[in-house]
Amino acid sequence: MIGPTWKDEVLKVQQDSSLPITSRCNKILDVLKQNGLCYKQSIEPKMILVHVKNRGGQLVSVGDVHSKGAAMAQIGFSMAKIGESVCFELPTSVPEKEKVLQANKSLAELSNQQLCGPLGCERFASVSSSHLVTFLRAVLASCKTSEAELSTNGFLSLDSMMQKKDDLKQMCMDGWDWLVISSEVETHIPELAQFLAQALNSDHGVKTASNELETACTIASIYELQAADAKDLKKAEQAAMASRPACGNYIGAITAFVKQYTGGEAFPLLKLLQSIGKQYGGSTVWGQEFTELLAFTDFKSKETTYPWIRLALATCQMCASKQYIRDGISKLVNPSDFSKLKQKGMAVQVAAAEKLLMEAWQLCQSSPLTLDQKAQPMGRYLTRVALFLLGKGAKGPEAKVYKQLEEITDIFTAEMMSMGKYGKMDVTEPAAPSSASAQQASVPCGLEATADPAKIALASLKNLEVGKYYFFATEPLKVYKFESIDATKAVLLHKPFFGVPDKKEIQHKDLKGLKLWAKPMPTLQPAEALNALQPSVCMMAEFGRAKAQHLLYQKYQELFGFKIESCPMGTQVCCVSCTPRLGDFDLVVSNTNQLFANNKFSKNDLVLIPLGHVVLQPKEKVTKSSVVLQLAGWKFDDALVVSHSKCNFEKQSGHWCPFFWCKEMKEEKDKDDAAQPTEKATLVRATVKNLDLTIPCLKNKVALQIGTPLWVELQEEAKKRKKP
Repeated sequence: MIGPTWKDEVLKVQQDSSLPITSRCNKILDVLKQNGLCYKQSIEPKMILVHVKNRGGQLVSVGDVHSKGAAMAQIGFSMAKIGESVCFELPTSVPEKEKVLQANKSLAELSNQQLCGPLGCERFASVSSSHLVTFLRAVLASCKTSEAELSTNGFLSLDSMMQKKDDLKQMCMDGWDWLVISSEVETHIPELAQFLAQALNSDHGVKTASNELETACTIASIYELQAADAKDLKKAEQAAMASRPACGNYIGAITAFVKQYTGGEAFPLLKLLQSIGKQYGGSTVWGQEFTELLAFTDFKSKETTYPWIRLALATCQMCASKQYIRDGISKLVNPSDFSKLKQKGMAVQVAAAEKLLMEAWQLCQSSPLTLDQKAQPMGRYLTRVALFLLGKGAKGPEAKVYKQLEEITDIFTAEMMSMGKYGKMDVTEPAAPSSASAQQASVPCGLEATADPAKIALASLKNLEVGKYYFFATEPLKVYKFESIDATKAVLLHKPFFGVPDKKEIQHKDLKGLKLWAKPMPTLQPAEALNALQPSVCMMAEFGRAKAQHLLYQKYQELFGFKIESCPMGTQVCCVSCTPRLGDFDLVVSNTNQLFANNKFSKNDLVLIPLGHVVLQPKEKVTKSSVVLQLAGWKFDDALVVSHSKCNFEKQSGHWCPFFWCKEMKEEKDKDDAAQPTEKATLVRATVKNLDLTIPCLKNKVALQIGTPLWVELQEEAKKRKKP
């Protein structure tokens, strides 16, 4: 019977979070059996595809299918170890059925002939035992394999694999018992397949724990299935936790990543990452440390949160080679790599990479390619860019070091254009590949070329091409342009920076001495660049800062002088045995940071000035607490700020500058307020000058005795603000 009765009962069990997910799964299957919507049937592998909701929509991973097949072969294929296998009937709706067929077909096409595509006889779609049944279909189809222990000349062979005389042949030919759920169930409860796949995530006794990507996809998938007026990522996270994934301890970081960096409610970036993962990433675990850094690293940018850089790092971590995987966890990208990308020196390059990746995705979106097809060039582009930024190209899948982002971008553009077989690309012209990656197309030679001495000479010397640049080993810094070639000689032209061009005519036999110039052509730097970088232009602010620093130190010396210990030589000039030192502030401080006079001072005799490094600081970052120096003639955008000196009395590190320790006296309160300190302000803000430099300072406005507390008078503007 089909109607609201069984549907309500199934939904009630599914939403009962007090029960473990496996208990809910068993109860749901019991309800379906009682209503004639679930039955047992022996099914051959060729009849079963993978459900589109399996493993958060990832279906299966190509690499996992074969690696887990190898693990099964090693222990021996056994019917007894299969466990409970569950599948759905294929939808009766033609569009929904086509989705299942197309998803499986696309995965097979992108597997490099390692998976078997739809055969036309399939009637079911699995939500458990999916890796097993997919592997057996690959065996029956004699697909390619990269697993050496399974390979027969690079292919899977049922005859060869049956030598162990286990249950493999029976599994392939006869199949085994499956619990089959009616297609009408999925019509009424579309989210049920996702839920059951989440509960039934083990294959043939070889556990495939949910990794971070699968958990992220599960969260996103659950969210998409929620009612439009009740969408909540937190509830989706709780639902994903029901299956107790291995990454449950840090699932909050996964949810944060899904929320912030996967492109909105349609999750386009996550779906791209999912497609890359099922083609290249296997079941690689990112690890807690990496995942938390991926979700929570602050790149300190006001313009972007760098979603594409994060996606590139995730792709890089997911597609790491086996030698960088320890105990199933990828170690290719580590915390120091995130620190490197946050450095100021990397800011321009990281921002450029983010923009290039975004533009690459826009190019993909304008194409007629399917998502799985887009994932091929985008996955390689993301990995190459991340490895380039981290300086780890040699550790990547290609083990190749690229010299610049432009080279990587050229390769991506060429790869995109090569996919024109899937439809017309919506771009006018691909970017020309760089000299490092460009290759001449191989085309048949015309008959006339066989009788042309010039073309014969060029054909015999494969690296020669008119219009390119070359040099002789005897003159490595003299670059020639290959101008032309005729029946007997070639013309080379060298244009020096100064002087007359050097034109050479050489015989064909001497062309062997030419070597291709692979670097950029030598040129003089533009006058604009040279002028802009002249010290008189770009160093003037630094000269001013150095002058201010000198005048500040000079003023300190003037105020406090040098104290020189008695000199045994009896001279005014210190010798090696003497200890010269700057004068010290005659103050003391408590461990509660309260300052006191340590001597008697007449009014205005105590002058405290800031002592520290003078730095150039953008004016928009200058605050009321900043100590700003004024230098006559200063016309630059940055302000001259004295950095706060640091000291640690316990560790005896840094230096102590009382100017930065003086606190303002709070505004006087009612006389009856016992909490108000009875001391009065003893210091006022003022300035002192040293030639062209005006320095903020603090002076005592009253005479001081030993032990007098030092408080700074409240500034006038602060007083005005506090008046009612």
